[in-house]
Amino acid sequence: MKLVNWNIEWMNDWFIPIREGGPAWRDSNPGRGIADVRGLAERVASVIRDLRPDVLTVQEGPSRRGEMELFVDAHLDGGFDVFGPTGNGSQRLYTLVRRNGPVEAAARLWPEPDEIDFAEPWQVDITGDLILDSYDFTRAPLVIVLQIAGRTVVLVNIHSKSKFIHDGRRLWQNEGTRPQFVTLAVRNRRRIAAELMRVREWLEARLHADPEARLVVAGDLNDGPGVDYFEKNYLINNVVSVVAGNPFNPREMFRHAFIDREMRHRNWTARFDDFIDNIRDRPLLLDHILLAPSVYWGALRNAQIEHDAFERQLRPGSGRESRPSDHRPQSAALEFG
Repeated sequence: MKLVNWNIEWMNDWFIPIREGGPAWRDSNPGRGIADVRGLAERVASVIRDLRPDVLTVQEGPSRRGEMELFVDAHLDGGFDVFGPTGNGSQRLYTLVRRNGPVEAAARLWPEPDEIDFAEPWQVDITGDLILDSYDFTRAPLVIVLQIAGRTVVLVNIHSKSKFIHDGRRLWQNEGTRPQFVTLAVRNRRRIAAELMRVREWLEARLHADPEARLVVAGDLNDGPGVDYFEKNYLINNVVSVVAGNPFNPREMFRHAFIDREMRHRNWTARFDDFIDNIRDRPLLLDHILLAPSVYWGALRNAQIEHDAFERQLRPGSGRESRPSDHRPQSAALEFG
């Protein structure tokens, strides 16, 4: 089975607003920098066809399931079953499963009465005031159970809270408003950590019930390796490490699928200007595929960031018209048997 994970930039921009009627394509969206919507959608589809995923986890999918189905029918020959969405607003989570592929059956996994329900709030301190408040996911994870070669595999699709702060550059660069920026930045990181800790709690419950559980986590975690300014100075933890697990319990640690299979200079999935460290077009590894021990040691055959397929769809210029997305897809080849 080939799993591909991809944050496809603001797919919602391809379709008319809900207030204007049922799911339908826009011709263009100049306000979002898209002169030819169907042309952009076709370039995204070209990357997907090039990669030939059996399962595709998507972040920043459209608001309505019918819109994702329009894309699959028009640009992917209707070749995928659509699961989802989860989340609120205009960036939602989907999982696409290839029809007539190696996946024998697929279904949404709904929580049992005694399990963590990602749709329900929980108590956590996201402000640092030492008071527990009710909090819920920015985008609830999408959990799918797959049957492959007679084996059960549980796939968790995640898009954690963004670190983005509106007007952040101005707030940071102005000495008078910098404390406001720091407060918002630390709070965002605490929110990401809270979300990933909740996912980790759910994963551990499954591993405690079955140490050989075949669990896969894929998505945009909005964090990666290394320690940034806020993690260093305000003692905020790295969220990828939170969901991966504790090295003191290695039998329940998730391993990264591709980080040690990629050349160092290619180990990134997005590039953004970093005005904190003053680095323009900084490469960042924000998107991840994490595997439970039974999958990493027993099923993983290969994994990589799919730069080549992505770059074949680049065009001259900048912004939305020049690229299929602002994130690059990643893949993992898994063999169950």
